[in-house]
Amino acid sequence: MEDLIAGLVTAAIGVFIILEASTYDMGTLRSMGPGYFPVILGSAMVVLALIMILTARPNDMPQPMGMDQLRGTLFVAAAFVAFAFTVESAGMLVSVFLVVFLSALGNRNTSMKSALMLAAGTAIVSVLIFRVGLGLQIKAY
Repeated sequence: MEDLIAGLVTAAIGVFIILEASTYDMGTLRSMGPGYFPVILGSAMVVLALIMILTARPNDMPQPMGMDQLRGTLFVAAAFVAFAFTVESAGMLVSVFLVVFLSALGNRNTSMKSALMLAAGTAIVSVLIFRVGLGLQIKAY
């Protein structure tokens, strides 16, 4: 049942992205407009959602919400909140670090050392790719 619900939610988000992006100029494959890439991503989401829906197996017994699921949910929610509050004020380096660190802690098998190393590596690589490599005007810190 969870796979069916996840597929329906994913499809709804994909359709929403396609509808919103279709208001922008699409351009061509050679000269892409601002709506081209979001439409492609939204379409990919819909296709993947359909695969999820078609392969979903009904489950008679709903899964109980255990402490592991609650821990993951709370840490991922905290990661979203941390990103929202830090991306503009603290910059990309800090916000990516916090998101990855908090998300990694959602898994009880992840050690603090592993979470710190993963967060630091991801934040540094993100800044190098987007700020240095691509030259995007994103505040690094």
